[in-house]
Amino acid sequence: MPQTLLALGAILAFAYFAFSQHQATADVEKSVVSAEYEHAAAEVGQSRLAAVTAYPFDEVDLHREGVRISPSGLSTVGRDDGETAEAHFDDVDDFHAAPARPVDVLWVGQPLAFTDSVSVRYVDPATLAPVAGPSLAKEVTVFVRAVPVGWIGTPPIVAELRQIVTPTR
Repeated sequence: MPQTLLALGAILAFAYFAFSQHQATADVEKSVVSAEYEHAAAEVGQSRLAAVTAYPFDEVDLHREGVRISPSGLSTVGRDDGETAEAHFDDVDDFHAAPARPVDVLWVGQPLAFTDSVSVRYVDPATLAPVAGPSLAKEVTVFVRAVPVGWIGTPPIVAELRQIVTPTR
């Protein structure tokens, strides 16, 4: 009888040890997968930010020669008439509040799904604080979210990248 209890105790101890090892391995795998998603999300955000900031600063400067030195005449943030899809966008602020778009990327041979969205606002060129009207600086922010959002009890995977653009870049 004592040997049976000892054997049962040894089995329980081994089961507890095996479960603990499995849990630790699962936690490491979750961390690695999350890190991979975060890295991929940052790359998606960098690519989107580069694409958006490659556009001209403002609609009114599309055919302008010389450097703009005054904010007078700049348009408000947002799309102009007829700019209903990205194919029609012609300046940085047209991307503001456009619908989030799905982005799929291959990462280490596996497809990862994200959505990205863009926010644009005028900021004070000296302080980078938001301003109500046009100024000579715009803050472009790209938000990238992983789909699915993650495991239960873990924060969603999100990348947020910002860049200030000016008429002279």
